Amino acid sequence: MWKKVILLALSGAVLQIVLLASSSNAYEYADTPTEPADGFYIPKKLTLVEKMPYYVIPNTLKNTPEGSFSPQTVEVIEAEAHWATSGNWWKIHTDFGDRWIKTTPWQIEVPPPATIRLMSETPLYAQASEKGGPTASLSPQEVTVVDAEKSWFRQAEMDYNPKRWIKIHTTWLGDQWVHLHLDEIGAVQPLDRTVYYPSVYYRNSPHMDYITYQYEGLLTQMFVHQTAKYRNLLGSSYQFDTEYGPKWSFTSGMPITSEKKTIQRKYPSPLFAYPDSNAEIVTELPPGNLNVVETTLNEDGYLLHEAWFHVENEQAKGWFSPTYAEPDDTVDDTASIQLRGYVTAIFRYPNTRIPLNNGQIGPQTLHPLAAWTAPDGTRWYKIDSFVGQGWVQLYPFQDSVVLKGREDDVQIRSTMLYQGVFYQNDSGIFTFGSEVVGKVLNGEPYFSASFLAEQYHYDLTGPDTNGWWSLKNKAGYTFQIKADEKSSKTFWNGALANQVNLTASPVTTELKLPPLLSLSDVRKLFGATTAYHEKVAFGDKHVTLSSREYEIAGFNLPIAVDGNELHLSGLLYESTYLDNEAISPSLQILVKSQDTHDNDLTNIQLAKVKQLYKLGSDFGVNDVTLQFPLKPGINHLSLVFKAGERILEKKDWDVTARAQN
Repeated sequence: MWKKVILLALSGAVLQIVLLASSSNAYEYADTPTEPADGFYIPKKLTLVEKMPYYVIPNTLKNTPEGSFSPQTVEVIEAEAHWATSGNWWKIHTDFGDRWIKTTPWQIEVPPPATIRLMSETPLYAQASEKGGPTASLSPQEVTVVDAEKSWFRQAEMDYNPKRWIKIHTTWLGDQWVHLHLDEIGAVQPLDRTVYYPSVYYRNSPHMDYITYQYEGLLTQMFVHQTAKYRNLLGSSYQFDTEYGPKWSFTSGMPITSEKKTIQRKYPSPLFAYPDSNAEIVTELPPGNLNVVETTLNEDGYLLHEAWFHVENEQAKGWFSPTYAEPDDTVDDTASIQLRGYVTAIFRYPNTRIPLNNGQIGPQTLHPLAAWTAPDGTRWYKIDSFVGQGWVQLYPFQDSVVLKGREDDVQIRSTMLYQGVFYQNDSGIFTFGSEVVGKVLNGEPYFSASFLAEQYHYDLTGPDTNGWWSLKNKAGYTFQIKADEKSSKTFWNGALANQVNLTASPVTTELKLPPLLSLSDVRKLFGATTAYHEKVAFGDKHVTLSSREYEIAGFNLPIAVDGNELHLSGLLYESTYLDNEAISPSLQILVKSQDTHDNDLTNIQLAKVKQLYKLGSDFGVNDVTLQFPLKPGINHLSLVFKAGERILEKKDWDVTARAQN
């Protein structure tokens, strides 16, 4: 019978929570690589030594516990493989269905494996003590495990690879004890495969010297025959043949797989002597078919993913990788690129760091020969330079792009500015130096309008005779707030722009000081990015205030169009990185008639924003398009850029709709 500390009532609300959690199971489960319980690498039984929360899916960041279990022994279905050294997810069987728990090594007890493989001459002891010396020794062999000291799998505080006592059975002395390092408690799996090592350090045994970290030697650019894999609690090692006898490596290498197929190439194909970008290029085949006989993969499990193909054509033999060649799927959609960085490196192939004759160029405008989007979404551009045709990547915070046929695009670039981190004390008060600048009300932070005006560089005036406070920035945007009034007014260059409904009424302060604004309304009126770190493992609760500031250039608004629809387009360069818990208002671009207020949605058209590609990690180029219906003749229009309710820019102009013949 299962013992649960907290029992959940099977109410409709609870069932709904479980169903919602299960609906995202596939995505979160894919982020948790597991192995089935086999009794060795993944124990089949697990004893909890303290109360343990359990979950429907393995993700504590997205889910609250469904309940918790008291200390007990549970049946394991599958788990992550690093249970002995760090935090680990386990899928366990319960009377009410399979559930997930996450443990650390000191929260569990685990039985030893049924068998282990001794890899060297090993002393035997009658007791779990080295006093009195060994009774005998065993040559390398597989042995049956009878018992182990408590917490046999745990690392010591100052020892990554401590010794532990394991009791084994012998046919001639009965049960005996062996004293083994953690990396000696393992098993051997036979292998029969060829792998490639760009470079590999090796040892004469499968065990690492965790004190000196010394190796016996180094091999480079080698195809070797692997014969065995030794797996223990701290990792794996691989045995391979050399002219000096069997050696062991702690990396798996690149397995070579026999595979016959044909690759069609539109561009020349460089062939390398080995499946290695640092190897010599033996030849370059002309466009055409590549006859593949073997394949391999160079990957690190994170960013590196290089497929290599062993090619045997009539002209030559060698290894080909699409990563180190002209890509077949290039496009010709870019009119020009503007380089503003002090120096831009030129590479031989896109998405690599192989320089083209050490070529570098300075700030200039270029007309690319082609463009290509890498698998990770990053854009590369092929150019003609003084060192030959090569590839460049733009510096995302400075460089820009002009698409073909869209030379009149507006260019918009955002920059994140940080106003600071502001800490909350135990009383829910926020201070800045010795000044009290805000407090938590009904679970949400509120900040003083005077403090916010100073942080975001607004001029604060008021109150007027009706109690309204005005906050104005240098761009021409103004908003007004009033204590206990759940609405605000926004202005552009002194003219009323919009009447805004607030999330909460600004809160009255003592001595007729400016009121307090809720964090939700800070985002709305200032167009600010905010992050409330209410649940922190260490340190104090705090709020991070920042803002996206926009540089808007390249206005070429048409004064006449053929037909009854206006088409505008642009490019938005924007970082996608946000602080944890951050909420950031999106940029809004809209066209409206000049006599229409911003809240009159029936006469407003919003631009559509879609990411085209990335210029770098967490930085994208977005396609901005907008259509607006026109009436025949002159149309008095406004183009407005907003973040939240903050107006960034506003352009009034007239456009004439001409009848088409």
